[in-house]
Order: sequence, then C-alpha cells, then structure tokens
Amino acid sequence: MISRSNYIAITLIMCVVLLMFQLTGISENVLMNTGENLYAAEAVPEEQIALEKESYEQLVAELQVASGNEDTVGLVGEEDEACLSVGSSWCVAQKREYCYYKNLEEAVGDENGAGFLIIDGTSLESEEDVRNLEELSVQGRHVVVSQLPDTETLEENEGLLRTLGILEIVEDEVSVDGFKLFAGLVIGGETVYMDYRQDMPYVRLDDSVTVYAVAQSEDNWIQDVDNEDLPAIIWRYAPGEGKVYVVNGDYLTGQTGAGLLTGFAADCEELYIYPVVNAQVSVVENYTVLADENSELMEREYGQESSIVFRDILWPSIVAVFYDTEDALTVTSALRLDYSKDGELNDSLLQYYFEQITKETGEIGISGYQESDIPLEDKLKQDLEIYEEVLPDYVIRTFQAGGLEEEDYEDLVGEGRLLSDVDTVLTDYDENSQDMFFSYLDNEVIQLPVYMDSQVMEDEDDFRSRCLQTAYGYYGTAIDTAKVIYPESVEDSWNIMSNDWSRNYRPYRVPFECFEKTTATEADRRVRNYLALDYETERIEDTIRLNTDSPDGDCYFIIRLHGEEISEITGGTYEEIENGWYMLTVTETSAEITLEQTNHADYYIK
Repeated sequence: MISRSNYIAITLIMCVVLLMFQLTGISENVLMNTGENLYAAEAVPEEQIALEKESYEQLVAELQVASGNEDTVGLVGEEDEACLSVGSSWCVAQKREYCYYKNLEEAVGDENGAGFLIIDGTSLESEEDVRNLEELSVQGRHVVVSQLPDTETLEENEGLLRTLGILEIVEDEVSVDGFKLFAGLVIGGETVYMDYRQDMPYVRLDDSVTVYAVAQSEDNWIQDVDNEDLPAIIWRYAPGEGKVYVVNGDYLTGQTGAGLLTGFAADCEELYIYPVVNAQVSVVENYTVLADENSELMEREYGQESSIVFRDILWPSIVAVFYDTEDALTVTSALRLDYSKDGELNDSLLQYYFEQITKETGEIGISGYQESDIPLEDKLKQDLEIYEEVLPDYVIRTFQAGGLEEEDYEDLVGEGRLLSDVDTVLTDYDENSQDMFFSYLDNEVIQLPVYMDSQVMEDEDDFRSRCLQTAYGYYGTAIDTAKVIYPESVEDSWNIMSNDWSRNYRPYRVPFECFEKTTATEADRRVRNYLALDYETERIEDTIRLNTDSPDGDCYFIIRLHGEEISEITGGTYEEIENGWYMLTVTETSAEITLEQTNHADYYIK
C-alpha cells in the first residue's frame, strides 16, 4: 500500500512532468508563430564579431617570429613550398610560434632555436644535409621530413639513408592498394585501407624504427612479405635525443597534413595540449521547397512532382537519419533551381518546412546554387522576396556558397550588403588549397569548410576525416538534394542516396562522438572563439595549469598523454576519447589538470 506522503509526492512529480511537456509545446508553438530563427540568439553579438577578428589577426601576426626556442616550429626552405604552407597554417591553428630557416645549416646554427622542424625531403641530397640532420638529433630537436628524396639520390648517399632510418631501397617504385594505419598517431584507432592506391619507393627500415603506417596490397608479391618488411609509409627514427619523422608520400602537401603534424608533435612530447573547435556540422544542401522542376523525370522516377517528392519522400527520411544520429540540422534552402523559368511557387511549403525544421530544433540557411545562370545577386533577391513575404521575421545567418568562387559572393554577404545578417559561409572543401582551413572574408564573415559527402565514405574520405578532426576537432558534412531533381548519374536516385547516407553516417563517426553536434550558426560561434583564443600551459610535477584568454565563454582542448592519465580537473571537465587522448572543456579562465602515472612515460626507442 502506498502511504499518503508517497502518494502526494508521486502526484506532484506527475504534475511537474505534465507541466514541463505543456510548456515545451507552448514555447515551440510560440516560436513557430513568431516565424523566428531558433539560433539567431546563439550567434556572436555584432559588437563582439569585430573584436574577435581583430584578436585573431593580432595573434596571427605575432606567431611568426625571427627566431625561436624549443617550443617554436621551424620551417626549413622556401616559404611557398607546399609542406611549409601546410606547416605555417598548422602553427596558426595550434597557436604555435614559428620561424623560417633558409636551410638545415641555418637551423643547426640556431642551436637554441626551433625544437620542431619541417622540411621538404626532396631537397635533401648532400653529405652536409646528413651532418645537419645528425646534429639536430644530437641537439634534441625533432625533424619532420615530407616525402623522400628521389631514389637515385638515396642510393648514392648511404649516410642519408641511415639518417632517415632506411636500411636499403628494395624497389625504386611499387604500386600498392592501400595502407594499414596503426593506432596512436591520429584519433580513430587502427584501421586498414584497401582502396587508397599509390605509387611509392619501397624501402626497408632499420629495426629500431617505429612505423605508423605500412602499405597493403592484394598483389601476390606483397602477400609473401613479412609484416616487419612491408613497404613503410610513415615512420619515426630516433638516432639521438631528437627524432626524425618521415612521410613516404605527399600527405603533408594538403590540408590533411595538419592531422599528421598534430600526431607527430603529440608523439615527440610526453604531454601535448592544443585547442580545438569541438563542432560537428551536418547540412542538407539545396533543399528545393517551392518549385516543381524537371517534371518529366520526376514523374517517371517518383510518380510525383518534385515539391511533393521532397515533402513526402525526402523529408521523412531526412528526419529519420537526423533522429537516429542525433545530429543538429542545418538546411540550406534553394527555393527553386532553374531561375530561367517562371514556374509557379508554392509559398505554403516554405511555412511548412519552417515549422518542421523548428520542431527538429534546426536552422535554415540560404543556398547560392542554381541550375540556371542568372546573376547570383538576382537569384538571391528573388529568394529573399519570398522569405520577406512568408517569414518576414526569420533571420538568415548562413549562406551556402558550395563550389562558387569567393569573388562571386564576397560582396553579397555581411553587414550592409544584400545578405546583411549572414555571418557564416559554408564552402566546398579543397584539399590542395593553400588558404587557412577556416578563413575570414574581407569583412567579419567567416567561412567554414564542408569536407565530407554524407553519402560517400571511401578510404580517402575516412583518412581525411581522422586527420582533420584530430587537428581541428571540427567536422563538416553535407548531402546535396539538388541531385535528386537534376541527377548526374543513376546513383543520384534518392533511394540510393538515402541508403548510402544512412549506412555510412554512423560507423565513421563513432570515434569522434566526443565532439558536439551543432548547427552552422553554433559552429560559427565556436570557430570564432577558437581562432581568437590565446592560452598558456605550465606543468609543475603532476599538475598542469592551463590559463586561457577566451573571448566568448567555454573553450576546448585536446590533450595527448603517454604513460599517464587524467585523474582530476578543476575549472573544466574532461572526457577520454581513446587511449592517451582526452577532450577538455575549460569553463573558467584557468583550469588545473592532475595526472597520475600508469606506465613508464619514457616509451621512446633509445
């Protein structure tokens, strides 16, 4: 029998729960009735935007120094060399001072200078280079070598072979199907890629070398090779106190190089801390909501007009995927795709999708994509007229540029321009771009890259994702719904697209579930704070003190430990990502992290 007091307590709890549900429904209905953007209040305040950009630009200017110390990164060679461009961008992201050296001789002469150096390996050729590499190791300075010298140079210089940890060159060039990536260098654990074909020199390494990636192939010749003799792709050689990290390939000439550099920097220190964004953005691109287009194909493939297909077929499956993944929903709308035709627009659908997206706590942006070729400004004006008529109070914060050139839209976004409320531009990712991963336009508008296709996850995509999330703690993915109306291949059928999307979405995200799922506007705020963030670290015995100058609240870091683990933190929280890697959320101006030893930290090969 229930006592009177328990009965009263249960009744009160039920009333509170009922009231909470009612208030939630009321607040949702109020928001939908006002027609407002749920995330407009989440955007960075206008008065703060300019200050954050100014802080970022000041930090960037101060990071390049004439000479440095053991914490400085040294870029050896010409500034425009691909691996050094990656290196300088990485330094800015990691808030690390960097300096340039014309050659290794100059670096060696600066004996108390940069403790972590990057050089294009194809420039190594002389006995002097050998002596300089050896001396840097003696000085306790670490060197990253991007790509190997050509095999002819290596064969003529045994000292250079030895300095790079190579015993012999087995073949000048072999073709392999993929590679095995061992755990620890980047986040994500051990994995095997069998569809990542490349041509590379086949070198056999010294027994003391630590290998991070070895070639894999289904060819008979490689099946007969012992594991320790497989063609090496990434390795570490420690001839002295300083270590040499070698990349047998062009992995450090693109944006993914930031992840490998992060792994090398974290490997050569017993403890390494660096800032990250902590945001995963998932975008439904070019969602056409008002027009009926390509009617003949839509009728043949789906038996309905495009607006009905998008409402009754696409939208339920999109909601199902986002419900399953618990991702935050960002939809970039294209009210029509072909602006050369004056087809009738169903305005009521815009109100419908606003209500649906608001129920999913998502946000709507605007897309610059079109199948026609009218001026972009004219296209956007037509879209804005519809928004003004149907959703006059909705503030559009995000513009999807996709593959547009910057010059096409830079004068249309930002305060005082056509898209005056837009602070965020979503751009298609370019692996070979020499620009920063995150960048500002000439005003305070920031550009965020979308580097994954939600329905595709090839080996190259997975490797890129691991590297970029390791370096930045940021993930940008999208699915392009315009292809449903104007398909480029049979693979653009929604049945295939949605199956690929739901199949690929979750498995490749599991290692990075520590990063928070955000809309584009929320990610914008975190990226701005990340770029403007300044910080200092100090270790005293088993305690790390992390002092932060964060212009906009909480900030985020990853800490890499060897032989230790976190036992306590004040001024923030932590979460273990995987063995040795931790995610830190710093909520105060300073945090103290207490460590405890689990294994002997001196794990390096002597």
